[in-house]
Amino acid sequence: MANLAYYIEMAKKLHPVKAGPRAWNYLKYKSLKREAQTRVSRYTPQIAQILVTKRCNLDCGYCAAGKIMKEGIVDWKKSEATLENTKKVFENKLFANAILVDLLGGEPLLVKEFDLIVAYLTEQGYLTNTSTNGTKLWERIKDLKQAGISRINLSYYDVNRDILENDLARVNQVFPVHMSYVLVRSEVENQPEKILEMARFCKQSGSKSIRFWSYRPMGDDKQVSEIIAEGSGAFLDLKQRIDKELPGFSIWPVEVKRENVEKRCPQLWQRVGADPMGEISICCGIDEPLRGENSNLFDAGPDVVFNHPTLVEMRRQLIDKNSPPPDVCKSCNLLGDPGW
Repeated sequence: MANLAYYIEMAKKLHPVKAGPRAWNYLKYKSLKREAQTRVSRYTPQIAQILVTKRCNLDCGYCAAGKIMKEGIVDWKKSEATLENTKKVFENKLFANAILVDLLGGEPLLVKEFDLIVAYLTEQGYLTNTSTNGTKLWERIKDLKQAGISRINLSYYDVNRDILENDLARVNQVFPVHMSYVLVRSEVENQPEKILEMARFCKQSGSKSIRFWSYRPMGDDKQVSEIIAEGSGAFLDLKQRIDKELPGFSIWPVEVKRENVEKRCPQLWQRVGADPMGEISICCGIDEPLRGENSNLFDAGPDVVFNHPTLVEMRRQLIDKNSPPPDVCKSCNLLGDPGW
């Protein structure tokens, strides 16, 4: 039920006129057969993911931003979003018919022109979503609301807990947010009360939902042992307890299956990602961009970029029933998720 409400809320915010071409594009995506090599004349991705900044003011081990900051950025301003370079990205046919724009980081609210970017995308008829650590949210929430942002996902961590305890309730009075929390195996098994108490706090503070994400080995400190695998009794017990106490509030991931996985992940067809310099990302589960020739949005045509050899080969493996999934997909809980 929480999943359904999540999508209905977004659908209600679609512009009645400007949504027409995007709805037609979505229907083609849902009805046409998936192919390893595709064309923008068939359909284009429904989700546009923009890495608006690589900077972050926190350092979480499972996030790529910490690794980037440790390695140093010689000139981070060149890779940070502005209204001008965002417009350039959305002039490309590969991005033009997206329904939803995910504005991601790093920490997006460090971007100076973030409100202007949201306002521009809203005016163009896109739904806009951002994920933030909340450290700058209170000071920017009124401007984001005025800019027309569709949804804000606020991530809860131990390192931002004090800030959220001070700000979350008053933020929700201006613009109710959705919360998110990354589940790691050791915490699920050994500290379920901590997670339950966190969910209670989010609900009591007026948040609209909490989405639990399954840990993926990304970033500077990959810990494969923290993946929540299928059959975890601790995970199922936690889910049952929270759903009983807070019915309809939580959105849960599926556990990672080790065997007999039905490869249903649509991300390589449904989503396209880039940074403001035109570097194309592979998918939402990989923190590295495409490499080599035809990997930049501004250097090659939409069909050429969208059919980069890396993407085509990964799609082929996902389609072929006799082929194992791509290596990076084997530890991802979205492998069996059909998306929307």
